[in-house]
Amino acid sequence: MQFTQWRHSFRNLDNDRVVHSLKTAIALLFGLLISYSFKLPLQGRWVVITILVVMCAQSRVGAILQKSYMRFIGTVIGASVACLTLWLVYPNVALTIFILCIATAVFSYIADSPSNWSEAGPLGAVTLIIIVISQNPNFYTVLSRFLEINLGIIIALLVSRFIWPLHSRTQLRSILIDTLQNLKDLAQKLEEFTFTHDEDIPKFQDILENKILNNIGIQKKLFKEVMSESFGRSNLGKTFKNILDTEREMLRCIILMRNALMNFSDQTILVFNQHAQIQKIYQITQDLFQNNIENLKGKDTKQTIQSLERPSNWKEEIKIQFKSLELSRSDQFAIDLFIFSADRLLVQLHTLTTLIKKF
Repeated sequence: MQFTQWRHSFRNLDNDRVVHSLKTAIALLFGLLISYSFKLPLQGRWVVITILVVMCAQSRVGAILQKSYMRFIGTVIGASVACLTLWLVYPNVALTIFILCIATAVFSYIADSPSNWSEAGPLGAVTLIIIVISQNPNFYTVLSRFLEINLGIIIALLVSRFIWPLHSRTQLRSILIDTLQNLKDLAQKLEEFTFTHDEDIPKFQDILENKILNNIGIQKKLFKEVMSESFGRSNLGKTFKNILDTEREMLRCIILMRNALMNFSDQTILVFNQHAQIQKIYQITQDLFQNNIENLKGKDTKQTIQSLERPSNWKEEIKIQFKSLELSRSDQFAIDLFIFSADRLLVQLHTLTTLIKKF
């Protein structure tokens, strides 16, 4: 029984996290070997510590590149402040402590920043402290610690980049697929909404909406990492921004379509949903979502997606048919809102198809 539980636990391990853990151990081994080979002071303690700080915080190449640059800047600033402290006030204990406290407060403020500069704060403070509070600190100590910390950063970068690299662009593609799948599921619930009053459906829709919004935030972060991986040479910035705008607009359209359906009476919803053009809208929407998902997965899609006949007339056809039912003004408004949102959703889906081909 216990063996079965262990086997089940191993199967549930995240592959990327396992790979990253092994890479961290390999980077640590390289750090120790280099430290002992070159007989670095304190057996290269700060090389190893820096590797752990850099590797344990992030697993993707783009994130490590992005953050390591700021950590290098932090190391430079910390070493510079240490040089000024040793030159101007050391060994005056009171003034040295005063500068350490002020500098630590500034670095802590930077570390709490929402921008990328937050990564410079911790290593800036660490570099300053380990230099100034070491035994008999001098300018050789500054140079030694500065080189050790940056050696640790370089080892972490090289291992991340060349040993089983976990690329941010791969993760970005995966998140894009998940976002489109959630949007597809949310759109599918529109049709189910018209047939049932299951209380779990609104809860499920709220969960999907939150996942979509969260994924959009993750995509923005991942794209910055992708730009770091390409060292800013990628020309996909505008395309990716348009993809994000399209995702937001599709979510907005689906929510408006749902709100329109909520304003119908039960009988009106049933009649409205059975209209041939409405059924076709649902089907085309699902097909376009699936087509975009398959394109992102790199699969050749040969599926023929049906189109709405007489694109300039299908909206009027729906309106005319339902006007004959003598619906209330509220129902007429709901029909107009649904048709407008559905038309907008289809436009965004076709736009997304073009953007994904560029992406």
